Amino acid sequence: MQKIDIAILGGGIAGLWLLNLLVSRGYSVVLLEKEALGAGQTIASQGMIHGGVKYALQGLLTDASETIASMPTRWQACLNGYGTLDLKAVKTLAQDYFLFSDAKLTSRVTAFLGSKKIKGRVTRVKKIELPDVLKSPQFNGQVYRLQDFVIDVPSLIKELARPFHARIHTGQFELDTAPGTVNGVRLSNGTEFVAQHYILAAGQGNGELIEKLNLPVKMQLRPLKQVIVKGNSLPKLYAHAVSIKAGDKPRLTITTHYLDDGSTCWYLGGQLAEKGVNKSDEALIEQTKCELRELLPWLELSECTYQVLSINRAEPSQHEQKRPDTPYVRQFGNNTVCWPTKLTLTPLLGDMVEKLLRFAPVKDPQISIEEPVRLADAPWTKKK
Repeated sequence: MQKIDIAILGGGIAGLWLLNLLVSRGYSVVLLEKEALGAGQTIASQGMIHGGVKYALQGLLTDASETIASMPTRWQACLNGYGTLDLKAVKTLAQDYFLFSDAKLTSRVTAFLGSKKIKGRVTRVKKIELPDVLKSPQFNGQVYRLQDFVIDVPSLIKELARPFHARIHTGQFELDTAPGTVNGVRLSNGTEFVAQHYILAAGQGNGELIEKLNLPVKMQLRPLKQVIVKGNSLPKLYAHAVSIKAGDKPRLTITTHYLDDGSTCWYLGGQLAEKGVNKSDEALIEQTKCELRELLPWLELSECTYQVLSINRAEPSQHEQKRPDTPYVRQFGNNTVCWPTKLTLTPLLGDMVEKLLRFAPVKDPQISIEEPVRLADAPWTKKK
């Protein structure tokens, strides 16, 4: 039975980031994932690394918007090779992310987007600099460039896993537990580990682990229905669409992704995805078509196909199921439970976990799980 410092349970963005971070700090670490790396919430992410402006369209800098404000800079440092992790090999899909309106915004929102308090995070885009898809004479709204950008999540998962295949197990495993404590782990290939500390980073899977260990923490699930649009002539677009109709939140959040044949697809979030959980897939697809006709009426989308992806966001329980403003990291005995709550906040989660570890790493043993590692497929690559 091998003795190690840390076993991470869960192979999404939280688990993979922590694997890289903690190994770099000298800890002996293994990561255990029952399905494929990134399966579930991580691979379903649109890949936005954002600075929180979309949470402040009501004109107030909230706790959520300010917690996130520094995250694009943190991530960009990693993508440039000198941040917390070296992510130079991760593909960036878009350096520019836009916010556009279907007509003039309210004076309150316009004043906020031009205010000194968010200087450097938002700039008004001149007509000559508009993204190609918004250069139609029919477009009469306003466009702002945010500090946000979009990364390719499959390449992020691949790069975070690449150096550590010998430390990763994707498949079934069993925990030896007592109330509040994990005593050890047995993999499906018979390998056994005993760790000084166990990190629960399994997203929605944390619920089962918390129940098994009888830990005093509760999880909430906030469902989404994302829509995938495929078509031969879809233009590239990375933007939040806002309007008076949608209030102070993005009506649609659009990211562009690429299929194996090089063609593009759109992946849609925003209010469409949040409110769409109350609709059937068929009704949501019809609503999506109407939204796109209203926002981008000059585009020919009649040949497009549509798919709906249902996904749960797993988070610590909040009053009235409100959205958490920060990552969640809490230690219970030899366990730490964590949720990043948003992809963009993952570096902050890493900081919080590292501060909680109160033991020095031992000499890293020669860990070798010696089995293939499975990576999740992006939802837009899957057949209906």
